[in-house]
Amino acid sequence: MSELKHGFGAAKMNKDADERTVPNGEYRDALNVQIVTSDGSNVGTLQTLLGNKDIVNSQITASISSNAKCVGSIADEQNNNLYYFISDKDNFTDYIFQYNSNTNTLSPVVVDKYQFDITTNTSYVSSSSNIISYFQVSDVTNIRPGMTVQSSGFMTGSNTPTSLNAVHEDGLTIIKIKQTTAGWKVYMDETITSLNLWDSGVTSSAGMSINLKAKRALNFEGNQITGINIIDGVIYWTDGTSEPKKIIVDNLLNGTDISGEIHSKFNVYDKYGVLLQDNYNAIDFRDQPENLKEEHITVIKKSPLHSPTILMSNTSDFRFNAGTSSNFYSQVNEFFVDEGDDILEVGSIKIIEFSGGNINPDFKIGDIMLLRKENSFETVPDLDNYDIIAEVLEYTLGVTNIKLKIVFIKNELGGSFGSNEIFYTTLQQEKPLYEFKLPRFAYRYKYQDNQYSPYSPFSEPAFLPSKFLYNPKEGYNLGMVNTLRSLYIMDFLPDEDTLPKDVVEIDIVYKESNSNNVYVVETIGYGEDEWIADGSVINTNAGNYARTKGALLITSEMVKAAVASNQLLRPWDNVPRAAKAQDIVGNRIVYANYLQNYNL
Repeated sequence: MSELKHGFGAAKMNKDADERTVPNGEYRDALNVQIVTSDGSNVGTLQTLLGNKDIVNSQITASISSNAKCVGSIADEQNNNLYYFISDKDNFTDYIFQYNSNTNTLSPVVVDKYQFDITTNTSYVSSSSNIISYFQVSDVTNIRPGMTVQSSGFMTGSNTPTSLNAVHEDGLTIIKIKQTTAGWKVYMDETITSLNLWDSGVTSSAGMSINLKAKRALNFEGNQITGINIIDGVIYWTDGTSEPKKIIVDNLLNGTDISGEIHSKFNVYDKYGVLLQDNYNAIDFRDQPENLKEEHITVIKKSPLHSPTILMSNTSDFRFNAGTSSNFYSQVNEFFVDEGDDILEVGSIKIIEFSGGNINPDFKIGDIMLLRKENSFETVPDLDNYDIIAEVLEYTLGVTNIKLKIVFIKNELGGSFGSNEIFYTTLQQEKPLYEFKLPRFAYRYKYQDNQYSPYSPFSEPAFLPSKFLYNPKEGYNLGMVNTLRSLYIMDFLPDEDTLPKDVVEIDIVYKESNSNNVYVVETIGYGEDEWIADGSVINTNAGNYARTKGALLITSEMVKAAVASNQLLRPWDNVPRAAKAQDIVGNRIVYANYLQNYNL
């Protein structure tokens, strides 16, 4: 009997032909099979597809109820990973799981435990003078600030307690957690004014059951995810009911306990892969990494809302007050001839005394001072045209005497010994910054996924005008030049509670008034000196700086690079409030059938 050899190279199903007349390379019917495409000898052969297989992880599956629902999934073929999005309403938990087919391991990527019960371990009575009530527990796993409290165990009044019957909507909110020798005290911010708890105090007993509820991060709600993509280890998804979201898989894997019972932590790493770990604070329980919130995984990211503060000086070392004329020049009544009425020689030492103008100028040892004899036609002479150059040898701020060494003196400088003449003095300085420009400064955030926020509002112009000098012949004020020589950019880090946790760098940018180009002046990384420097506003009551941080000193016009052209006009990010469709088009995430804007 002859051997039947039939290939399927055409990879074509032919339902029209009789099974006895199907051409070679085609096939009549197929079920659960695929045509192999390869460079080997088995190209075009028909093979059976692999079937489904149960994935069992007893440690994880024990925590999931039988009514849990898979609302979405995606395959990362590049890394042989599968991702499952699970809504488990019975356990008040949402999950994202990763299954790796190489290692046959199932791991929780995200655990969002948004509601659970706890039991108090100690009776307590808070005095009527307390402004904060608390309950005490032995374990604070999954308890986090911002959760609301529901219980019928709280009572008001010290003599005849009455049931409070607090529910989540009443406003009992956890604000901080403090460790004690007997356990953990969980403090609440009481906002129920009708019960007037602050007058009566709050009491509780051991063994009381309390239900805690948090705002949801994943917010699956049992809705099917309608759009999902994965790019370079970042998963993007949308379900048409809540904001589009994304996660960096590896970062959240490291912040999630393998048991699936503990709410995920939000890990943030710097550009070297080092975990940004803030100091643990047992009083406010504001540790870093912090507990995962929805704001950490939404596609849209916060941008700066306030412009930076700029502090300006017309000296390179920030000595003189910002451009005030009293510090710009000083007046001296002196003579610069010897007893024979000859001009003092270069190298001569002389002690002079300030008289008019600013009698206590802010000079220091080593400064080069310029002196110009009084001109009857000018109130303040043009000190660019000087008569004497002298080096400051000895001077104490607040003292009118100053010891000088003459470096240069004009031969025709007249006068006679013993007859004082009026000289004006100023500090010799380098060329000003932005002399003929009106620069403005702003900043932007860089997030750990290498995305940038829009710019903050730009600052006021960094401009310190020179003294008024009107030239009738030219017809304009020659003093309208910038005398700025040093500049502090400050307050670009807001309160730690409002700064997004995954901001790893801040770009200080500037633009000129006559150009649309934006330039990066400096990039400041997390924890650098400029990052942790105090802000500009001092709280005089507390005797310390305000909670804003950040200070960068600029003493040159050097810039790093121009901002990319597609980032120049970006006042805000346009991400829909909700979208039912999502896909990748030209390396961009594109949404369709979306909802945006608000009814004002």
